This record gives sequence, structure tokens and C-alpha cells, in this order.
Amino acid sequence: MPAGAEEQRGLDYNLVRLEADAAAEVPNDLMRVTLAVEHDARDAATLPGLVNSDMRWALDLAKKRTNVKAQTGAYTTQPEYASGRIVGWRATQVLELESEDFGDITALVTELQQKLPVRGMEFAPTRATRLRVENELTKAALEAFAAKAKLIAQTMGAARYEVVELNVGGTPPVYKAYRGAEMAMMADAAAAPPVAVEGGTATLTVNVNGRIQLRYARRAQPSARSAVCTVCRISVLIVIGPTPPGTGV
Repeated sequence: MPAGAEEQRGLDYNLVRLEADAAAEVPNDLMRVTLAVEHDARDAATLPGLVNSDMRWALDLAKKRTNVKAQTGAYTTQPEYASGRIVGWRATQVLELESEDFGDITALVTELQQKLPVRGMEFAPTRATRLRVENELTKAALEAFAAKAKLIAQTMGAARYEVVELNVGGTPPVYKAYRGAEMAMMADAAAAPPVAVEGGTATLTVNVNGRIQLRYARRAQPSARSAVCTVCRISVLIVIGPTPPGTGV
């Protein structure tokens, strides 16, 4: 039998599949807001100039907020119909804002809503926060996996265990997002002072799963040499046993 096949056969018994999780609540310390420049016109050729004018105005305002990252999105044009006929065109371009400074980004959004309606808003952990917490959770999940494996081995009377498969994965956080009607609270904020916002928290989870093999101690068996020697001693004892009474030597 090939050595590889023999080794694989040795892994096919006393296998136990198990998993362990670790989770934590982390602060949503990043705020994202999506706004849009929208214009309607009977002539599609006039729309790019209108959209570009408003977007330049918005970007100029955003540049004054050094703590806010601004990025433009795709430009789209769609026909508008009435009685089955095209009666006009609508052009849209989105502006995406991102910042850890909630006060700064909220103040900017308040200014921008003079011309750009808010399309959506969400909160999430920053990359640095997520990586730091994920590292801590990975260690905790691995320790929980090892503790569970040890408990199983001890309970089943095994001498030890070996890990034969191990997978580590995480669950992405569920962002706190606002869409559609939920954005009504910001729709009338054009002339109002910036509103206070709270990002809340997100749940991060790390899962560890895999298989272990239970190893049991083998009973010691006498070697062939020991068995022969034992027979020899017995034979010698029979041959040179005590001399019977009445016989002189």
C-alpha cells in the first residue's frame, strides 16, 4: 500500500467535528452619506452642464472640510415618458461622503442639501477598529476551540488529540443604515443647524471550526525477545530442578 494511502487511512477514525465562536460589540465610528445631483430637461444635451455645475459647487464645499472624504459616483441619464412617448430626460450623479468626524460631515450635509437631496446614510466600524477587534476575537475563538477539544478528549478517555482540519472565518458587521422614508429627518435640514447623530454599535463575530482526532494510549505488548527468554527460564528450571531425596550428587 502506498505510504500516502496508509497515512490517510490513519486519519479516518476517532474524528470529531466541532466549532467555537467569539463575538463583540464594536462602535460604529465611521459615517457615510450619499447625496445626489438631479436635473430634468426636455433636451438631454443640456443636462450635463446643469449636473456638472451643481457637482462642482458641492465639491468646493466638501474641500473646506478636511476631515471629510468626498467621492463622485456614476452619471446616469434616463428618459421620462408620458402617454408612451419620451417627453424629457433626467440626469443623476451621486456624491459619497465619509468621515469619522460626525459633527463635520453632518454640518457639510446640511449645507449640501440646498441643492443635493440625501439618498442614504449608514454607520460602520472603521477598518482599523474592525481589524483590531477581529484579531482579539480570533484569539478568543481559537482558545475556545482548544478548550472544547481538550474537554472532549478528556471526557472520551483519550490520551491526547490532534487537529486535522481548522478553518477560521468572520461574519461581516451589519451596518446601521437609513434609506428612503427614514431620511425624512434630514430632508428639511437645509436651513436648520446640524443635527446630532449617534452611530451605535455593530456586532463582529469570528468562527473557528474543524476536526480533531482522538488518540488513545496503546497497551504495552511483550516483545518477541522477552517471550523467548521467559520460555527459556521455565525450561531451565525444569531441567536443573532440585535433586530428589535419596539420590546423591
